[in-house]
Amino acid sequence: MPDREFPYQADFAAAFSALRWLLAGVLLLWCGTLFAGDGQVLTLTPEQIRYDAGLNAQYLEDTNQLLGINDFISRPVDFVWRQNLSTTPNFGYSSAAFWLRFGVANLQDPSRWLLEISYPLLDDVQVFFLSQDRVISQIHTGDRQEFSARPFQHRNFVIPLPADAPSDMEIYVRVVSGGTLEIPLTIWREDAFWTKEQPILAVKGMYAGLVLVMVLYNLFIYLAVKETSYLYYVCYAFFMLMFQLSLDGFAFQMLWPKAVGWHEISFLMCIAFTTAFQSMFTNSFLDLEHRLPGVSKTLMFFVVALIACAAISLTTMYATMIRIVVGLAVPVSLLCWMTGIYLFYRGVAVARYFVLGWTLYFVGLMAMAAAKFGLLPTNFLTHHSLQIGSALEVVLFSLALADRINIDKREKLAAKQEAIRHLERFKTLYDNAIEGIFQCTMEGRFVSANPSMANFMGYRSPQDFIDHVTEKGPQSFMDPVQYHEFRRAVLSKGQILNFEAQGRRRDGKPFWFALSAKMVQPGADRQRLIEGFVVDITERKRSEEQLHFLARHDPLTGLVNRREFEHRLELALQQTLRDGVRHTLLFMDLDQFKLVNDTCGHIAGDELLRQITLHVQQQMRAGDTLARMGGDEFCVLLQGCSGDNAVHVANKIRTTIQDFRFAWDNRMFSLGVSIGLVTVSEKMDSVKSLLSLADAACYAAKDAGRNRVHEFDPGDTELAAKQSQMQWASRINEALEKRDFLLYVQPIVATEASTEGRHYEVLLRMRNNGVVVAPGAFMPAAERYNLMPFIDRWVVRNLFQWMAQHRDRVEQWGLISVNLSGLTLGDEDFPAFLREQFEQHAICHDKICFEITETIAVTNLASTLAFMDEFREIGCRFSLDDFGSGFSSYGYLKNLPVDYLKIDGTFVKDIETDVIDYAMVESINRIGHVMGKKTIAEFVENDAILELLRRIGVDYAQGYGISQPIPIEDAP
Repeated sequence: MPDREFPYQADFAAAFSALRWLLAGVLLLWCGTLFAGDGQVLTLTPEQIRYDAGLNAQYLEDTNQLLGINDFISRPVDFVWRQNLSTTPNFGYSSAAFWLRFGVANLQDPSRWLLEISYPLLDDVQVFFLSQDRVISQIHTGDRQEFSARPFQHRNFVIPLPADAPSDMEIYVRVVSGGTLEIPLTIWREDAFWTKEQPILAVKGMYAGLVLVMVLYNLFIYLAVKETSYLYYVCYAFFMLMFQLSLDGFAFQMLWPKAVGWHEISFLMCIAFTTAFQSMFTNSFLDLEHRLPGVSKTLMFFVVALIACAAISLTTMYATMIRIVVGLAVPVSLLCWMTGIYLFYRGVAVARYFVLGWTLYFVGLMAMAAAKFGLLPTNFLTHHSLQIGSALEVVLFSLALADRINIDKREKLAAKQEAIRHLERFKTLYDNAIEGIFQCTMEGRFVSANPSMANFMGYRSPQDFIDHVTEKGPQSFMDPVQYHEFRRAVLSKGQILNFEAQGRRRDGKPFWFALSAKMVQPGADRQRLIEGFVVDITERKRSEEQLHFLARHDPLTGLVNRREFEHRLELALQQTLRDGVRHTLLFMDLDQFKLVNDTCGHIAGDELLRQITLHVQQQMRAGDTLARMGGDEFCVLLQGCSGDNAVHVANKIRTTIQDFRFAWDNRMFSLGVSIGLVTVSEKMDSVKSLLSLADAACYAAKDAGRNRVHEFDPGDTELAAKQSQMQWASRINEALEKRDFLLYVQPIVATEASTEGRHYEVLLRMRNNGVVVAPGAFMPAAERYNLMPFIDRWVVRNLFQWMAQHRDRVEQWGLISVNLSGLTLGDEDFPAFLREQFEQHAICHDKICFEITETIAVTNLASTLAFMDEFREIGCRFSLDDFGSGFSSYGYLKNLPVDYLKIDGTFVKDIETDVIDYAMVESINRIGHVMGKKTIAEFVENDAILELLRRIGVDYAQGYGISQPIPIEDAP
């Protein structure tokens, strides 16, 4: 075969060359010493049968492979030899030629001695025998020559010493190899050499036989069960055997002694395929695709890479590819081993033999490497530790496969037993289920039914039901149209869920049931079946009908409710817009209903509403709608009725209620009704606006004296104002939801120099269509429609939240005043809400001052005093707002534990020109100070007023002359 730039030769030691090369390098660096002169001499004695020549050898590196034996003879002083310090010279991967030399003395009967180089994977080996600086014999051998060219037909390089050799001579060995340069040199007495070969051959034969038996045994199992794990195992074990045979030189000797070219790449392919199949076996055997998908993908990537390397090695230099293949094989092997250990630790039982096999393999590998580097003694066990470890691994992998079959059998047996238990439980459930369970043919012939199916169909037993339905057909209990609809749905979709149908029991009584079913695989007779279950939903249907009625009707009076009425009103409006038909909407509010409710109780009130409903219904025309909108409010939709006719009907209803007398508990009550009337015309754009106009007209009727009909007139400004308030009420609710309210503050300053922190009153604004609106626009509507408690809660919640987010700024403020409405003070739940907000946001109680108007305090004196006592006790302060506007101010002031009096601004704004206002302010300030309370003047609009307040002695001032309200975020 033609020479190449680098020699090609297979080499098992390449698989672990990184470790050996590193250890050898460290050893050489540690012990390396330069020597000059001749090699050490081996003195042979008849009693000794072998000599390790490595320790006596010196070596020299010929980097460019230019030196020949004659160079050492002709000019020996030009070369510096190094002393080898290990039993086996090992130079790792190198493209250089290495020379070794040692001497032999006292050689008697040379033909009885052999030189063995016991590493069969060296490319080119030359041995020179010298005596008195003359070559007396030389041998040229190596893996680059056919096996038959060797002096002895032996797997290693065995060279006889020259028969005519003198008693003293030197031996030079030149070695070049593309793999690792491991050169174990041994001098053997010939009879001892062949004696030691016999047990070695026996061990090798036993190893090969064992692996072949495992391969054939598991190959037969694979052919029987078609389980891929067995195939991967067989391939792995086979290539492992080929790997070992190539490592020991038996493959070259016995399988392809003339195929030098194939021999150069076969070992590399054995490594690649052994590693690839061990990865596939690990992935399949441990089911990594499901247990560890990431590891599975990694191993498959390595498999592809190794197979690609095997293909590329056919055209690429061996010296390059052996490094790549080994670089892949080492981490893959470790990954397989560590994966098995991890899964075994996680409780995967099938991994136990797998892990043990890998562990023994690595123990054998490490023992062999340790022996080669002198860390363990070289003996029969350490010399063959790799074969022992790999043989045990192959056997344990086979046991692992068998163990997995046993585990699978046990799991299948357990699953079968569990299935039997499930079947028994299913039979119990089937017989005792409250649902009807059945199987029937596509034509409706029942194959099976459980007792519940028969019971709620009205039959004594399942067989009785099956016989009757078989005779009469499914129409005996189910409408034929519904049955065919059900059957068609099952055929088209394969299943149907909750198909509701009305059926008849055996006695003819109707009932409702829900049917769920699906197609099942054909039975023994290849006939398609439908199986499913039936649930009696008669009670649910009745409840649904009742709920549907209640969802559209008032439970007290039986009239349609607001939701249904708005729906009917929407239809009427659409008809008006489409056809021009006029309708009329009446909005009615009972007068004096609250008197009955408060004096006689809610039971009397409910009875009153029921009786009123009966009387009004008698005045309704066919097609008209009477609805209860809530409380004592009713609406009437007069279909196709407008103008004077509608007014006549409205007055008829008013008269009926006016003439009605309600008797309860020996008491007699008369009532009235205020009615707002709106014509449903093309100008109306929505149900919401219709109801708003009718409500406003109803309130106009109340304001005009009650018990009358007020017809909506687009030109009525008073009614427009009332409607505006209703619209503001709706906008307030919307603003609460959308957070369109804004917090503003206005400073309250001391009239004289003070060290107190800044004092602010919290005010409210609304963002409406991009414009900030003052409270004067929406507060009247909030008070009229009882929305103030919701607004007060919004203010407290958002103020405390802002204060918690700006603690550093708030810390510089002295006091923050918050206004509370009368409805809020009367709310029994508000104190608990306020305590919760204080706690949630960790607000200092002494920072908060609550402002209460004088009128509210007087109107709700008991609840106001209870509220003030509770929160003054924890540190809050109170201010009495608008003081002076009430006629009983001084009398009540003694009983109100407030800290500040806010003088009503109507007295303050004109004190420059009105002496009575000046006297009132002076009087209020003096009385407040006598009672130990500080005073605050509102409506301070200029410096002149402020100066007069200083003279009077008012403590604080507030108004536009000091500062206009500003957003709380901008407050200094």
